[in-house]
Amino acid sequence: MIDARARELIGTVTFTWTSEPVSLRQVREYVAATGGRPEQWGDPGDPHAPVPTPPLFFHAACRPVVALADLLEDGQYPFLGVPGVRGRSMAGGQSYEILAPVRVGDVLTVRERLSSLSEKQGRSGPLVITETESEYTNGDDVLVARFRQTVIFR
Repeated sequence: MIDARARELIGTVTFTWTSEPVSLRQVREYVAATGGRPEQWGDPGDPHAPVPTPPLFFHAACRPVVALADLLEDGQYPFLGVPGVRGRSMAGGQSYEILAPVRVGDVLTVRERLSSLSEKQGRSGPLVITETESEYTNGDDVLVARFRQTVIFR
């Protein structure tokens, strides 16, 4: 399930994406989608006041928009995982570290690095466990967040 090219990627950046400038509308849509009150974001009295985003918004801002027809067979984004690792994906865990605020107007860049690959035998067959660490920076190259993720392929 792991070919040689996948092993060569350990320690390297496997995915990079730069967001569009964060808009107040994106923030309000995110807040509404996560059960919040979108009208509470932004200052109607001062449309130029800096607006911070919700703590985990950075992750959504750096996810490319993908057409339904372009999703993988298991419903995942085509860029999930590591080139050279095949199989259906399962979430294995994730953690976030928030280091600086993200505000409306920011442009974010994410760089995902493959930390490790391992294989093990599961009850239903072989498994490949991928661990990645993503760093998110703003337009001033300030590190705003880290995201660690484990994805299991079978």
